[in-house]
Amino acid sequence: MSPVRTLLLVRHGLPDYRLHQAGDEPPGPPLSDIGFLQARQTAGALRPYEPTTIYCSPLARARQTADCFGGILGLPVAVHSALQEWHRTESLYDVSVRSASWLARWVAGAERCVVVVGHASPLLAVIRTALYLPHFGWWKRGHPDQPEIDTCDRFELSMGSVYALTFAPERVTAEVVFHPEPRIVDTPCGRPRRCFPRPNFGDGEGRFVCRPAFVRLAGWGLPAEGI
Repeated sequence: MSPVRTLLLVRHGLPDYRLHQAGDEPPGPPLSDIGFLQARQTAGALRPYEPTTIYCSPLARARQTADCFGGILGLPVAVHSALQEWHRTESLYDVSVRSASWLARWVAGAERCVVVVGHASPLLAVIRTALYLPHFGWWKRGHPDQPEIDTCDRFELSMGSVYALTFAPERVTAEVVFHPEPRIVDTPCGRPRRCFPRPNFGDGEGRFVCRPAFVRLAGWGLPAEGI
């Protein structure tokens, strides 16, 4: 395994919610004009890392974001169902399991740096699996105004944002490297929604987290086929 490897986790750009398409059913809403603008900005932030491949969710907003990156950076795009949005029939546990399984297979491979374009909940599951952090709801049960987890666990996945997950032999780090403008977390109806398992802007974003490489126990040594 290469000494240091990087996953560049990117949430899709802003979808066109005016079409009233369900976000968890394929194909889902496409990107809006603002979403394409965010994607073009984000492509510039990805270039210095010199990624070799783009993996993405099959839903339209993620695929269009990935295709924008692929066109600008000259990279191939591979679609994987394990990266798709949290479906209404799934539990948080289900999302965590499929996201963690994808991560384990990637870690078992040899790619040095790739881009992963997906959705907030699955990408959060990848980050928390890599850092060996718990997978539970954002707000305390019965207390929707009280965060359940620490500020260091708060990853504000704004639309088009980039988190760099870096894997070294003894440690894993997560660092936010880019938020495009306009910076949007969730405003499908013109107002923030606090029911999602992620922070709203200004709630105290975890910008850099470093943890021991516990992911080795679950990931390294697995066959890399079928990523």
